[in-house]
Amino acid sequence: MADYREHYAEIRAAGAQMAAVSVDAPDKSEALRVELSLPFPILCDTERNVVKDWGVYNSRERGGIAMPAIFVIDRDRMVSYVSVDAVAIRVTVAEVVSLLRSAAKARPVRRRIHFPRLSDWVRAIRNFRQR
Repeated sequence: MADYREHYAEIRAAGAQMAAVSVDAPDKSEALRVELSLPFPILCDTERNVVKDWGVYNSRERGGIAMPAIFVIDRDRMVSYVSVDAVAIRVTVAEVVSLLRSAAKARPVRRRIHFPRLSDWVRAIRNFRQR
């Protein structure tokens, strides 16, 4: 989230607003926001309704947390971009800013094609069997 603090002015200049969503209690989320000097709010989803509804709930980690994810919601309240990321590999803030700038100029967003790796298939099969 500190990367987003560093690029917050660029995000706002592209005409976007930003908020983070956390499953932590409000006091813990606010302490983190203050500690990292974040200029945007951290919304609390202690019941985990939002992260479940948006498909980013990870029940196997630390009692159930959200997977790192980016959602860009356009002016028509439609999701125009989604990136649900692994812990080690995440979409960069520069890519998000570039996306926002291109959207602000009304250019169509070029979608990336994702080809699942073998490890993605194995993880999906294991998850399916556990349920």
